[in-house]
Amino acid sequence: MSNHFAPIAVFAYRRPGHLLRTMSALSRCQHFSSSPVFIFVDGPRPGEEAIVDETARIAETFKSENVKVIRASQNQGLANSIIGGVTKLTDEFGRAIVIEDDLVVHPTTLSWLNKGLDAYVDDARVMQVSAYQYRVPEFGHKKVGTFQRFATTWGWATWKRAWEKFDPLATGWHEIVTDPATRRAFDCDGTYPFSAMLEKQMAGGLDSWGIRWSLSVFKAGGLTLMPPRTLVRNEGFTDKATHNTLGWAKRFALGPTPQSWERRQAPFLPESAVLIDFEERAFRRGLLRTHALRNARIKSVLASLGMKRFA
Repeated sequence: MSNHFAPIAVFAYRRPGHLLRTMSALSRCQHFSSSPVFIFVDGPRPGEEAIVDETARIAETFKSENVKVIRASQNQGLANSIIGGVTKLTDEFGRAIVIEDDLVVHPTTLSWLNKGLDAYVDDARVMQVSAYQYRVPEFGHKKVGTFQRFATTWGWATWKRAWEKFDPLATGWHEIVTDPATRRAFDCDGTYPFSAMLEKQMAGGLDSWGIRWSLSVFKAGGLTLMPPRTLVRNEGFTDKATHNTLGWAKRFALGPTPQSWERRQAPFLPESAVLIDFEERAFRRGLLRTHALRNARIKSVLASLGMKRFA
């Protein structure tokens, strides 16, 4: 582990309660007080001034020698806010850890992310370290992380050398989604609809930096280091969510239960950046299960609300 821990970018908008839980959990992590922390609070849209001010006040309560609050004077939107913040920190520090205000992290999260950043800083194949992992039952007793072929967005870290490959224009996206073999590869061997998300983004139906980052990693042939089990819980599926398809469906949530959470130990790093066939196959099955579970929960919530579809 290096003596200099990666800067942490926390992105917040109009959810003061969520930001409080995110920062409270993050502050319990080892190395938090030794890390430079930047809370980016996006500017309000019309009519949201009061709730954004309240969010900023929560951010200010965490200000300290190592924690700064950066408020945007105008609304940038989620994608532009994250792209700008990550670019700023990677330019200045050479690396960055990224946490959004709907995530609650395990106490070992910063240790895992920093160790991964140190271990693979000079390996151009590795473009990201992830704190999130999909539900993969085969990894239930694993203690060592794995490598996969695409990016994640729920708690992650990267280096300047990798972020410089981020293409916000998604150059060549149309060819990728229209070629059957390439589309299937981008969809993780056809197990998850990343290409459909990309099409929606490029048609103006999403404001996602994440799918464009995933495309950038895919085009570069990059790898993501992932823990065997997730170190983050997403608690953002509420009526205040801006970028969740079912933001108002409070019963839809992802992540481990609190009962199993605190017993979790920090995972170990793999010996080298290699893809293992068994792990790749298990991971694809986990992706398929996660997608099926998500759809089943969405249908259940919609049925309980007397609705048949969502936009």
